[in-house]
Amino acid sequence: MDRISFLYTGIGRGHPFYLDGIIEAMVRHGKIGLVRNQASVFEISRGLARLGWNLAGWLYQRGSSGGLIGKLYAAIRGRTDYNQPGLMLKLMGRDIRREYNDVTGPLVVAHPTLVAVLKGRQKLVYQHGEVVVPEEAVVMGAEKVLAPTDEVAERFKSAGYGDGDVVVTGLCVEPALVSQAEDVYTARRMRLETGPTLTGAFFSSGAEPISHVEKLAACAISLIEAGGRAVVFARKDGHLSRTIRLRSEADGKDAHFVDASEFIPADIPALLVVEYGSRREENIFTARLFPEFDFFVAPSHERSNWALGLGLPMFIVQPCIGPFAPLNEALLVDAGVAEVVTGDEDCGRFGEHLAQLHRSGELDKMASAGWGRHKIDGFARIAEFLGNQYNTDSL
Repeated sequence: MDRISFLYTGIGRGHPFYLDGIIEAMVRHGKIGLVRNQASVFEISRGLARLGWNLAGWLYQRGSSGGLIGKLYAAIRGRTDYNQPGLMLKLMGRDIRREYNDVTGPLVVAHPTLVAVLKGRQKLVYQHGEVVVPEEAVVMGAEKVLAPTDEVAERFKSAGYGDGDVVVTGLCVEPALVSQAEDVYTARRMRLETGPTLTGAFFSSGAEPISHVEKLAACAISLIEAGGRAVVFARKDGHLSRTIRLRSEADGKDAHFVDASEFIPADIPALLVVEYGSRREENIFTARLFPEFDFFVAPSHERSNWALGLGLPMFIVQPCIGPFAPLNEALLVDAGVAEVVTGDEDCGRFGEHLAQLHRSGELDKMASAGWGRHKIDGFARIAEFLGNQYNTDSL
């Protein structure tokens, strides 16, 4: 029986999140025994190769916050062609190729750099979980590509992948959210139609860029001033947590902070800050509080899937950072499931604007537009596909 390996870049949240979701789906189906291992490029790489990955991680963390380093980061990404990897990428892939040279089972990756590094390897599976496809994401050399929608699949086929090489999975939404999605959506629609108080969830990207953090904090404070409730998900001791603490104290607002060692209050306070120390903690908190969400505020990254599949209106904080964000933003706004929160003035009157959308019924229309557009069980379908395709036990 072939066992499945998963290789993470370990940088940011987006790409690692997609592999996490497959593994969670396999756990839920009682088939985690089909997994050979889960590894990160940082665990495998040594010497100069490890230094290269460390540099990539540092550039992501610092470059996503803008400024001079941000411009350098954008310039490097803009010139990158993973179909023609340069000397640096070849060096970064040296130990990875060696590690998987004698491994015959399927290898699943979710980042285009790893497709470039492992190009041509048998049973290389490229999971492209995003609903948009920037140029840098279209990398040839995988045996199979997993795409969430027909539109994404066509983008890979037009680049040269065959019809049988691309599998349409449905949206990749956390299994813990999918299992409760319909009941939560029904309750949300009732609140949007009749409820006096709405609750918004606030998320940053993994790098917590200051430009996003300040807007998220301003929107959250504005929301509670208008009578709403804000649930802010923040990395423990990170930029967003510190900013919310300082901003709430300066404005005389009570902020209730909880982490994994504490209980979430039964009655959600007006401003709840949930501090997590890992992706796993963040996902657990998210699933527990998901029934409370009436809308969410975030940059247009991997959670864009929520707006398109869960009937959860989205408010997008700018600037768009990286190649995926502007494409996601355009898609979401065009679909009628999201609005953009642009400058400081919009953030300062966010609560008032949301209340107006609620009264007019527009918020309810956004929720309706985002329900039933796509299948949302992409992770479960991928788990089933991997089990069937590579002669493992059927999932």
